[in-house]
Amino acid sequence: MHLVLAGGFPEMLRRDEPSRRRAWARDYLTAVVQRDVRDIAQIDKLDEMTRLARALAELSGQLLNFQQLGAKVRLSGHTVQKYTDILERLFLLRRLEPWYRNSLKRLLKTPKLIFLDSGLLASMRGLTVERLAKDRAAYGALLETFVASELMKQAGWNDEPVRISHMRDKDGVEVDLVIENDFGDVVGIEVKAAASVKTSDFKGLRKLAAMTGDAFKLGVVLYDGDVVAPFGNGYVAAPVSALWQSGKQAR
Repeated sequence: MHLVLAGGFPEMLRRDEPSRRRAWARDYLTAVVQRDVRDIAQIDKLDEMTRLARALAELSGQLLNFQQLGAKVRLSGHTVQKYTDILERLFLLRRLEPWYRNSLKRLLKTPKLIFLDSGLLASMRGLTVERLAKDRAAYGALLETFVASELMKQAGWNDEPVRISHMRDKDGVEVDLVIENDFGDVVGIEVKAAASVKTSDFKGLRKLAAMTGDAFKLGVVLYDGDVVAPFGNGYVAAPVSALWQSGKQAR
């Protein structure tokens, strides 16, 4: 949890005290809006951009509907989309496009929003270890942000290009992250902010496997534990730490 809250900005990691990291994050967001936004776009009402950025922070890990969000922040859907495009160009966030195949009619084609740094996201949402200890509900989206960011970094230096997307059908069955290479090989990843994993946690991954057949190579549930546990052929639960170190195989 401390790693997730700290994020990956070097300037934040140099500050030992969480309060100092949060102060840096506030200053950074202000600098992005006041300076960098002006450099790439002609926007007069910068306070609208700040207000939208904070509203978007509450939606990290969720589907992004510009019209609905615009109604909440008193902006048009077109303006919300324009401002979101700018924040994406400034590497604050990223829209994960939906994964689908033309023959699959029941899959939603709505993008999902992911902030690119969990530390910045935590600061924007006022999340601390103490607050998360009292309310774990907010930790799920924060952990998914952390995992997505780490996978995007690793994809960036991987020799083989891959696309990272998400999947959700009209029944609400979803896979947090779908990784696909140019050959059509697919790996699905679910993120669970819990210390244990159940068979039901693989529901979305099994549906993805059924839709992709032989192209499905692996389904992983990353969870808040420290043991690698098999869940049948092609499915495994692994600790989030498997992103940077090997875990202990379950017996």
